[in-house]
Formats: sequence, structure tokens, C-alpha cells
Amino acid sequence: MSQARNILAAVGKFPQDEPVLARAAEIARAHQARLTIVHVIDDFSGLELAPADLSLIQYQVQLGARKSVEAALARQDVDVPEIDIRIEIGSPYQRVIELTNEINADLVVMRAHQGDSILAKIIGSTTDRVIRTTCAPVLVVKRPVTRAYHGVVVGIEMSDDSAAVVPFVAALLPLAGLHLIHVVQILPPFEAAMLRAGSGQAGIAAHRVALIRKAKARMRDMSKRLTNRPIRSATRVVVGDPATSLVRATWSPQADLIVLDRRRTGRIRRALLGSVTQRVLRTAACDVLIFCPVPQQARE
Repeated sequence: MSQARNILAAVGKFPQDEPVLARAAEIARAHQARLTIVHVIDDFSGLELAPADLSLIQYQVQLGARKSVEAALARQDVDVPEIDIRIEIGSPYQRVIELTNEINADLVVMRAHQGDSILAKIIGSTTDRVIRTTCAPVLVVKRPVTRAYHGVVVGIEMSDDSAAVVPFVAALLPLAGLHLIHVVQILPPFEAAMLRAGSGQAGIAAHRVALIRKAKARMRDMSKRLTNRPIRSATRVVVGDPATSLVRATWSPQADLIVLDRRRTGRIRRALLGSVTQRVLRTAACDVLIFCPVPQQARE
């Protein structure tokens, strides 16, 4: 990504969603991008009203939502070249996905939503469902905005998607310092299989050393892509549980944002154990950017 052209901010309630507007406007202004703000209202199909009354109520709700967004923009003193406010009716996550595709959004900005019910754990909140199904990166705002992103932690893996994370973040946030972190872990089932196969603890240790060596080589390759940035970047390889290690990295006062690539896991496994991405998303001490490469045809 050389430059963001379309930023989508999904909002619902104010003042809770004012940080979403602030972050979306900050990035849109830096890239001179178009900012689309969407507020989705659940449909009124369940109400037993005459069509005329239903239309009037719908109009009043939409008008109130638009005024709420406009008031929030005025409070934030948003200075973006082009702003489009969309008040939509329907399923919140479906309309956000559809609008993301419609405007070819380079980035979707949303608020972190917590859900404690069994249904929320299995199906997920609007934010969770957008992250799982959208074709664009999603920035989840968890904290009030006090400054531009200065320190960004980037989780690195061996996947091809992970290789695309670094240039994306470097282009999106050209003035932020990047801290690349690669967590090495031998999964317990694989370790048990190695023991059953007769590898022993020495074999497991040798495999761990090989993984660390491979991770360091990958990190060196990643860091070469950042040599021309105005702010020095750092790399680190750690051994441990990925979610725990990445969350700990967000405890630093210098960490404003953590970036992860989207990982797909089964719904039941996600509900019972949680993917690394979900665990970091729910417990990180800073904002979270979930990377998903925008298909090339969507940018043309």
C-alpha cells in the first residue's frame, strides 16, 4: 500500500465512539484520504406499525443519528478534505462489510466491543464479525486518543500474509517507530508427538533452536525493508506463548498500537480457546490493528 485513499469509520454511540472518529480522521488527514462515516441502525421490521408511521419513525431516527455524528465531528474539529456520512439501516456487521466493499476501503476503524454472553462468545460482537469476514484491515480503537501513533508493535509470523504486514504498516504510519516481535513456540501437541517419536528433550531443544534461528533470519529480512524510515525500528525474537508475549509487549508506555495478521480458526475452537488474535484483541493495553491484505482487484 503506497497511500490510503478510503477510510471507513463505523460508529454507533457517542461519546464512546469519538476516539474512533479521531483515529480515522487522523489517518485520513495524513493520507489526504476520503473519510466515510457509517452509522447502522437495526431495521424496524419487527414493529407492528402502519407503513406511514414506520417511515416517519425511521426518518426521525436517521435524522437524529446524522445530527449526532455531525455534532461529534464538530467537537473533534475534524479537518479532512472529503467526508461522507452514511446512515444505514440493516444488520450492523453486514452493512459495514458491504460498505467496505462498495467504497474499496483501505482501512476500517471501529471501537472494541466486549461480549460476555454465550452467544457473543460463539458468534462475536459486530467488531469480531467484521474482523473475521472483511477484506480490509480493521483498526480497533480501545483507548482515548491523546497523541498520534508513535510506538507500534508488529507481530511477525512465517506466513506470507505476515510478510505483507510490515510494508503495510510502514506506509500507513510513516512517522511511527516499529517494534517487530516474533514469538517462537513449539505447540504442545507437536512436542508430545516428538516425544512419542523418540526425539527426547534434546531433540525438542534442537528444534526450538532451529526455529529461533529461522525467526531471527526472517526478522533481519524484515528490518531491511525499514532502513529508509525516519524513525529507527527494532526487532526481537522471544520464546513463549504468542498471545501472552504479545499482550505483554503492549504494556510498555511507548506502545500505542499492536498489529497482527488475521488468523482463521474454527468457530467452536475459537469459542472454547480463542485464537491468538482474539486473545490479544480482548486483553491488549493499546489499540489493535488486524491486518488483512486488500485484494488487488479491489484497489483497481
